[in-house]
Order: sequence, then C-alpha cells, then structure tokens
Amino acid sequence: MNPFLYQYSCHGKNFCFRHDELNKLDTFINTNSNVLLYSKRKYGKTSLIKEYFSNKINQDKYLTFYIDLFDITNFADLTKNIYRQVARHMPYDYKIVVKKLKEFFHLVNYTAFIKANGEIEFDPILTSYNIEELFTDIYKGLNKLSIQSGKKIVIAFDEFHHITLLKEIKIESILKRYMQEYPQITYIFTGLKRHLLNEIFFKKKSPLYDIAHMLEIKPIPKEILYEFIDKKFEGRLNFELFESIYDMTEGELKLIQELCYHLHNQTNTNNMADITQDDLDFVCQLIIESKSEYFKLLLNQLSLPQKVALKAVIISQGKELYTKENLFKLHTTKSSLNTAIRHLYKNEIIDKEDNKYYISNKCFELWCTKKFL
Repeated sequence: MNPFLYQYSCHGKNFCFRHDELNKLDTFINTNSNVLLYSKRKYGKTSLIKEYFSNKINQDKYLTFYIDLFDITNFADLTKNIYRQVARHMPYDYKIVVKKLKEFFHLVNYTAFIKANGEIEFDPILTSYNIEELFTDIYKGLNKLSIQSGKKIVIAFDEFHHITLLKEIKIESILKRYMQEYPQITYIFTGLKRHLLNEIFFKKKSPLYDIAHMLEIKPIPKEILYEFIDKKFEGRLNFELFESIYDMTEGELKLIQELCYHLHNQTNTNNMADITQDDLDFVCQLIIESKSEYFKLLLNQLSLPQKVALKAVIISQGKELYTKENLFKLHTTKSSLNTAIRHLYKNEIIDKEDNKYYISNKCFELWCTKKFL
C-alpha cells in the first residue's frame, strides 16, 4: 500500500510536524480568541485544522464544526453547508440526532441516507431563503446545542475568502452581528488569497476588521520533513535527492507528497533499491505531462499580453520585471506588462510576497518554466 497521501487532507499518523502551530492554535481557542490561518496554497491548513479537531482539542470541552466554503456560489449553499456539518458532527447517536435536529432547528428539514462507506449523511432542505431568518435559526440552534451538551463551540471556515463571492448580501456584516451576539462561539478562518484576506480582516472599514489573530503557516523545515518522508521510504531516499525535491517545490507539501506517491509506485518493484535521480526525473516528467492538457487550456485562456506577463515572471524569477532588458527580451512595454500583471494577480494566477511575484500553482509554474525557458 502506498504510504503517501496527496489527494486528501491528512491527520493522525499521516500528519507531519506542526507541533508549534497546534499549540498556538490551542492557546488561541482556549482563550476564546478567533484565529486566521494563512499560508500559500497547499501548505497544509486544512490538515492542520482536522488534526487539531481530531487529536489536539479538548473534546470534553468543545464541539467542533468544519465548514468548507470552496464550492459556495450563494448564501443558500453557505447555510446548507453549515446545517449539514452540524448534523454530521452532533454528539449523539442516530436516533437522538434526528430528534435533536428537529428540536434545535426550525427552518430546515433533513433527509437521511447511507453513503457508500456506510456512514449516515443528512441532507438539509431549506424552508426559508431569507438569510437573516436562516442565520437566526442556525445560531439559536447552536446555542441550544452548546447549553445542552455543556460544551463550547468552535467553527472552522475553510477557504473563507470565497465569502467575498456572495455579492447579493453583505455576509461579513451579518456574520459580525451574530459573532457579537454569541461571543461564546469561537472561529478559525483559513485563506490563501492575501489581497482578499486584507480586504476582509485588515481594512478598518471591513466589518470583520481585527476580529481574529493571524497565524501564518510556513513550510515545514526541510530536515524535519525529510525524516518524515524517508521513514515512509524505509531509508531509500537520500537527503540530497530530497533536498532537490524540496527546493524545486519550495516546500509545497501537497506537491511533495504527490511526487513521493509516484516515486513510491515507480520504485516499489525493488523495495531494497535506493531512489535515484533518474527515478525522480522520470516522475517529474510523468506528473507534468499528466497535467499538460489542463495547463494548455489554462494558458490558452489568457490574452497575448497576459502570456507575455506570465513569461516575464518566469524569466525574471518574479523580481525586477520591468527592467529594460526584460522589456526588450519580451518585446513589450512597461505599460502593457503592468496591465497584464495586474490582471493575472486579480485573477489569482499569480501572487506576490516580499516584492516577488510567483505563479500560484507550483506545478503550473514548473510546466511554464519548461515551456518558456
């Protein structure tokens, strides 16, 4: 069985390091402080939350609810997601859950079905589409649940920046009002799109200004991650080869796990043999080629100036894009390049940190590097 997981969030034995972050998160929650988890993409924010909820938080004291906002397109999606997750994590057996759901919530009906893995899932059907009524119903129900269980409630909103997509309502103002009305509920927010997070949490005019303490999730230190990875390879991966993987991916945990997953498959025919540079080169080529058609579609959606801007980020390694030398190489003007860069940034194809631009999707960056250089 392949010991590397990259398609799903990890916790338990598959969770690596992050002891400091778990302890800091626990301190915030135990002092009733809201937390904003921030990092670049695929550094393990979701895994950190799930590990915290599963194995770190005091489950005798807290009820936890994880709400993924990635797929929401309207406020109905948001409220249904909350109702669904509350039903899934109610601290009662099935028969009592059905009774309690009817007792706690009045603007939703639940239908229950058994999933393929044997778990019972509750599907919420809204009986109102008034956001104020629904939020009132949700928070009153959560408050009753908290009182009856004798536990405080922690809600994790993953990918919280997607809340800005709900243009038809002022969801930040609504959420802030209920946060003030029910201060005993604590929140964990996650996000990776810095400019959107700045709009939500760090602009004084925002309703959620200064509502949460920021906890940045940085790459796992190279030596610690190597120990975790090489143990799964049973000592077959030398540090120098792992170092090249780490540097190439800039410590992006998901991509490292994906590379190691395919390396394990590639070399598993001979468990005693050390992994070689040829093995790594083959796997890198395999991954990039497997995503090539998708990346071509992504590139073809861009205008010519935007493709030039993407190339500028690659050839300049994200710094000093507007030098005369770069502009000459790219056959473009500073004005045209600046406009295209702003468009790529707004559409989250590129991001910026410490005055350096980078392509948000690291694997796409590797593909573009191979194409443009």
